[in-house]
Amino acid sequence: MSKPGRVLLACEVLEDYLRPLLGDTTSATFFDFGLHDQPSRMQPALQQRIDALPEPTTVLIGYGLCGNGVVGLEAGPHTLVLPRAHDCIGMTFGSTEAHLAEASAHPGTFYLTRGWLGTGNDPLEEYEGYVEQYGRDRADHVIDVLYAGYERVCLVAFSAEELAEVRPLAAPVVEFFRERFGLEYVERIGDSSFIERLMDEDRKDAAKFVVIPPGGVVRQDMFL
Repeated sequence: MSKPGRVLLACEVLEDYLRPLLGDTTSATFFDFGLHDQPSRMQPALQQRIDALPEPTTVLIGYGLCGNGVVGLEAGPHTLVLPRAHDCIGMTFGSTEAHLAEASAHPGTFYLTRGWLGTGNDPLEEYEGYVEQYGRDRADHVIDVLYAGYERVCLVAFSAEELAEVRPLAAPVVEFFRERFGLEYVERIGDSSFIERLMDEDRKDAAKFVVIPPGGVVRQDMFL
């Protein structure tokens, strides 16, 4: 269960999964997915919230390494706890090892999750935005550069029931990938244990988490 006085700072793509686990956590802030577009903005946004905390506490960070977006975070008087993952997809698979094994077996896979589809930042919406901003010819070129290297699109959920629920949300993006790039569509059942352990007061598998004591700083090598 949650511990009084703890704080959660997380990406909005994990909100649907994390919010039911908050319990009596005193504060939870979910940041816009747009921070991923410019990872250099992520550290200052998180740091500002950490520095504003009025007293020492445990700060749970619902981000992985995320393009080095968390590198340089300073704990100050607090204790920071971060998943030892490259990104939220690693957390969705239950571990970085499971994510890397999947990526090794099936390189060139673009992953979709319920939280990510809800951000309005999927490739189809991205393409439509480019068309509106630049015109179709330039939008076609940009989207081809970004996504032509993929071979599959994979929808990941934590249960068959969630897959059935999310499948209609994913369908337009899947069809866009299929029509434009001929991508194969697959589905995977993930593992929620990584996300659940972030909120667990007793995280027995310390190898899955980066713990920064008071006065410490987050470094890239802590995730490798």
